[in-house]
Amino acid sequence: MKAIRIPLQPNSHLHFGDFKVDSNVALSSTSYFAHSDTLFSALVNAYAKGVGNADDFVKSFSNGEISISSLFYYLKKGEMIVYLLPKPVFLDLYSPRDGKHKLRNRVKFISNGVWTKGCAIADWDKKEKYMFIQNQDILFTKEEVELLGLTEKDTAFTIVDIPKSPIRKNDPKDSIYYQTDVETGNIKEVEIGFYFLYEAETSDELELKRAISLLAYSGIGGEKNNTGRTMSDPVFIEGFQLTPDENPDMTAGFTNLSLLNPANDNELANITFSQTLLRGGRKSGNGEYTVVRMIAEGALLATDDRMGRLVEIGIDLDGNTAVRNGLAFIVPLTYLKTNE
Repeated sequence: MKAIRIPLQPNSHLHFGDFKVDSNVALSSTSYFAHSDTLFSALVNAYAKGVGNADDFVKSFSNGEISISSLFYYLKKGEMIVYLLPKPVFLDLYSPRDGKHKLRNRVKFISNGVWTKGCAIADWDKKEKYMFIQNQDILFTKEEVELLGLTEKDTAFTIVDIPKSPIRKNDPKDSIYYQTDVETGNIKEVEIGFYFLYEAETSDELELKRAISLLAYSGIGGEKNNTGRTMSDPVFIEGFQLTPDENPDMTAGFTNLSLLNPANDNELANITFSQTLLRGGRKSGNGEYTVVRMIAEGALLATDDRMGRLVEIGIDLDGNTAVRNGLAFIVPLTYLKTNE
């Protein structure tokens, strides 16, 4: 497993659209990060525009020769790098109803340090071990906070509403509208950026690196060309370990760090707890692409066997079959069972 880091400029704006039944409100909300299907699409398009025919590149994903996570955030100060991971969605089931559970349940991301210690959600309000920042959105270990020099008031990223003016007014009644963006933070001496995890065969890894090098300069997400783009320095590729510490009190399991679309009933049976979301709805050359229901990041899985599929969703403007990435990127985790 390796990580690709893409440094961001402070206060950059990006928009990662959510599915909306009414396209008129599509700009009114954004995901906090780019899901794996969006990242996959961006990589394939970058490859096709900058390298050549992407058919074999796509096959490398479907054959299991390349696997990617969703695109998350990291914080870096000096040699210290902290990677943020989505809080596994099932952990709230083990949060004691002690009056502090709503605080713990608000967490959206946990650091790799929290992950390595084991996801003991019942302990997260213990200030001698952990600290929340960003209005309880993100949880760090105390050691990470001290090395990064963070305070509770620091913000790694936030959701903002930006007023927009239509370029052309087809209707005299058209007026200012609002777009919801992610704005990256500006923490003193701390670099904030995107990263994703991947596993790849040697020959396929080279093609993935070519795609990400192009993508890093072209950007990802709406607004990238207007306010900040995405690159502040070249991309970095490094080894990555996400192996939890051994602890006999913890329960071992697996989770997905990407969206997942089960390929069959057997795969579905291996998903113990999960949340789902709808993806799609964009217009294609022949109407709209098919909407797909996906298992969100952070499900509890019974196995780390390869799961998921590329889902055909329609035909693009060039007559190619468009696919959505529902292949799981699976990692181990441990968690403390309570409240049973």
